[in-house]
Amino acid sequence: MKLSQLLGLLQVPGAVPTSRFASDLALIASVSPGLAAAPLPSTDAAGLAEAYASYRPRPVTAVVLTQDEEERIARCLTALAEDTDRCLLIDSGSADATVERALRARADARIRSAPWADDFSRQRNLAFDEVDEGWLWYVDADEVLAPEHSGRLRRALSVLDFLLGTRDFVVSPVIADQGGPAYTNTQRVLRADGPLRFRGRVHEHPYDAEGRAPERVQVDVRLDHTGYLPEVIERRGKRQLYVRLDQLARAEEPDNPKWVYYEVRDGLDRRTASETELRSAFRRLAEAAGDVVPPGPPGYRTERIVDSWSLLCELALRLGETDALLTYTALLSAAGRTVEATYYRTLFESSRLLGRLSTLVDTIASVEADEQLADRHLMGRLFELQATLALAGGRYEAVLPAYRKAVARSAGHGVKEDFTQLARVLAEAPDATS
Repeated sequence: MKLSQLLGLLQVPGAVPTSRFASDLALIASVSPGLAAAPLPSTDAAGLAEAYASYRPRPVTAVVLTQDEEERIARCLTALAEDTDRCLLIDSGSADATVERALRARADARIRSAPWADDFSRQRNLAFDEVDEGWLWYVDADEVLAPEHSGRLRRALSVLDFLLGTRDFVVSPVIADQGGPAYTNTQRVLRADGPLRFRGRVHEHPYDAEGRAPERVQVDVRLDHTGYLPEVIERRGKRQLYVRLDQLARAEEPDNPKWVYYEVRDGLDRRTASETELRSAFRRLAEAAGDVVPPGPPGYRTERIVDSWSLLCELALRLGETDALLTYTALLSAAGRTVEATYYRTLFESSRLLGRLSTLVDTIASVEADEQLADRHLMGRLFELQATLALAGGRYEAVLPAYRKAVARSAGHGVKEDFTQLARVLAEAPDATS
């Protein structure tokens, strides 16, 4: 039996006996294809559940990089109590009470002092010098494990060890930005005695010695993250730090396309950039990314090529480069990123349609001065059409004036019905702020 088959049995009532094994197994949200095809030690789900009942999980060590985190560190560490056996702080020279508060929150915490060297991977990899067994769980000081998920990661790692004890892989809990997106491919948990190590001064992930990305498991465990709130980014200078590290990494590896991607993504304010800046960024990114779908699974050098195409689509939209947009959406589709390709193509086409609708609204307005008494009925229908087009095209300021002009000419019944239907839809719509 393969892992994918066992996970599929969870959806069949009674196929996996109700047990600690079944509940822990249910925490596995997804696995990469190689792991999905991994053979299991037994084909008997009931036998696996029975053997798991006496399985002793390996220890879990929380690894937290710190520098002046006194406001956050206690809450971060306290939330990990049910999931970790030990805590290791890699402290880059905190000048505040970070260390003292960490030790009060977790008396068992170990502190490794390591001056900051402009390299996140270096700091993370220091943990391998301190811990040589079990699992390393990298948690940032501005992340807090959701209270309702306490204990889940230990259970997920236990069942993964039980089933896949000889395989090397990374485990990804979900990290949810406060007021923003949730990230699933976080790659924050790996074996202390395995071959994987972090690479990259910034935006670091684990790889094997040849730079290949590891197989992955996503688990149903969520941490809430506050570090990307605008005020936090501004106060701690995160954007400037990331751009500087991107530039250092690119200087060291000028032929690695990922650093051009990160330079553009982190350094270009796409809302306020001038056309010249946008075009310069587009040219650099297009040259670095190329137009060939990388063969095989993504690795250290190739993992951001497809992401570059997605960013190029965004820039092409801003620049009005139709041919480039069609080129990169086709490449996204060829790489299996059909949702993004459809999004950018639809956004482009809808922008063209909305522009055409707006032109029609203005065209109708331009003939009002030519109205004759004999045209009054037809002009009423034209104003009714103008109100409908304005509503559909987002020209809301023109809707009511056009509707009033239609009513004054004994028209507008269709618009009134549109208003009624829209009110019903809005009444049934969920509150997006709740």
